[in-house]
Amino acid sequence: MIDVCVIGISGFGDTHYHDLVRGVEHGSVRLLGATVINQDEEVEKCQRLRSLGCELFTDYTEMLERFKGQCDICFIPTGIPLHAVMTVAALQAGANVFVEKPAAATIQEVRAMQSCATEMGRFVAVGFQTMYARETFWMKRAILKQEIGTLQAIKCYALWPRLDNYYTRNNWAGRLKIAGKWILDSPFSNAVAHQLNMLCFLAGSELTRSASLKSIQAELYRGHEIESTDTACLRVLTDTEVPLYFLVTHCSEELAGPEIVVRGDRGEIHWTTHRVTITRANGTHEERECDTGQELRDRLMEHLIHKVSDPDSFVCDLDIAGAHVRSFNGAHESSSIHQLDAPLIQRYSEAGSVKTVIENIDTIIREAFVEEKLFSELNVPWSQPGKIVSLSHYDYFPKD
Repeated sequence: MIDVCVIGISGFGDTHYHDLVRGVEHGSVRLLGATVINQDEEVEKCQRLRSLGCELFTDYTEMLERFKGQCDICFIPTGIPLHAVMTVAALQAGANVFVEKPAAATIQEVRAMQSCATEMGRFVAVGFQTMYARETFWMKRAILKQEIGTLQAIKCYALWPRLDNYYTRNNWAGRLKIAGKWILDSPFSNAVAHQLNMLCFLAGSELTRSASLKSIQAELYRGHEIESTDTACLRVLTDTEVPLYFLVTHCSEELAGPEIVVRGDRGEIHWTTHRVTITRANGTHEERECDTGQELRDRLMEHLIHKVSDPDSFVCDLDIAGAHVRSFNGAHESSSIHQLDAPLIQRYSEAGSVKTVIENIDTIIREAFVEEKLFSELNVPWSQPGKIVSLSHYDYFPKD
């Protein structure tokens, strides 16, 4: 059994709350403390936590001080601006950390988290749940064994429309910076971050490591009235010259994806959120269902619990998650955020909010996915190519 604390039980913290309550029910977790700043809004959960012997706090620093040296893992399902500072505070209180994705907004924050973890002799795991799915390692082994031949490219697209209320749900959604602190919220750093992280991981030359990234070229656009980008195409090159294509929008008409294709010279892997198919170089074809829902969350918890007593147990650590941060930091170095002209944008009421659609974006993204090209390489009239940014030894945002 491990002793844990949690900072936040609302928003995505609700998922962590249910993970931990199940852990208590299974006898694998003891909840020491929970920081809940909105206890009047979470009355039922607070009552449940108290019934489990969990102490409640409104200040996470008080909770960490109360259980200093007693907490095995501190769960941090808070907003992007708080990831680094809360992680460092929890590490300094003697706890290991499970922090939500992305690890942080900037690579320098990730480096500070790693340094603190090393100093304190603790680990930091990041909430990329697909890293704990059995099919992820099934795909990775197939790539490393060259079951699809020599790796040629890995690509992902996602048409994930988001209404205006998505950007008003908190004070950092769609923001680049708040009070001088980088946020860099975007589809590829947040909503579809799992898949960009997967691309970097699947391209790695070692089973449990992400790829070393050489460079990135990106094009960033927006249709919503926000600071950051909601529509983008990225091409990341690994140090072995394998291109990783990532194509995403929150301004599509249709909801589709995310979908990943790993292309070899003699076969391919096709991933969706429900199913993975491998077509091998030897002509065989195999399909597996994906780990999803509570099953996947419980597998994640098992990995975290094992890591406390076994340093060699796998978790999605800051090296893996750092490749994701480096890639989206580089994307913002590569391209300005281009506001698309009003004639290209359609806005209309939907589900009590407002939907924003970029003209023909569904077709553009699908074509870019098939052709393995950026928007500007398809000669999309409004596209503007970004510059190529080196990611080798990239350790500070912004570099330029």
